[in-house]
Amino acid sequence: MSRALGDKIAHTVGVISEPGISVLELFPADQFIILASDGVWEFIDSQQAVEIVNSHESLDDGVKALVDEAYKRWLHEEEGVVDDVTATVVRFIHNP
Repeated sequence: MSRALGDKIAHTVGVISEPGISVLELFPADQFIILASDGVWEFIDSQQAVEIVNSHESLDDGVKALVDEAYKRWLHEEEGVVDDVTATVVRFIHNP
């Protein structure tokens, strides 16, 4: 995971600007991918994120719920301090 895509200056304080890249094969069961800032992942693991998004009728509602939950967890865990909690979900449409 890269914390700062393209941020060449922040490397002086340990922030990496080179993205980590993985290549995965998609299968028909794969419905979406969650792209989120590190603030979302701080207190929510990948499986929890998928369950939160999947528990809603629409991906729009699901990603909003994910960000809202991340925000709540930051408030609880860090006593009012909240990191950036940004997310988007990309739906996969598979051709038959």
